[in-house]
Amino acid sequence: MSVQSSVEKTTDAIMASLSNHELSNAEKEEVARIVSKLMVKTVKKTTHNQVATALGCCGPEQDLARQLQEEMHRKKNLLISNLKALR
Repeated sequence: MSVQSSVEKTTDAIMASLSNHELSNAEKEEVARIVSKLMVKTVKKTTHNQVATALGCCGPEQDLARQLQEEMHRKKNLLISNLKALR
């Protein structure tokens, strides 16, 4: 999923959740939930693509590819934890 696609989906979801210009606490929480969910989905998809690329490019250097994979997953999990903490 591209960043632009994420932005468009987030904007559409936010506009759909807004009932007026003054947001209630529940509406603010809903907007935050929508944004967080889409950001997590984008991070997971991006990490998956990076790992697949690393594994494909490293060929005979499988140990290096596995190290890259582990580090990317570790950083992804840290980012997702931080995003979820924003909810």
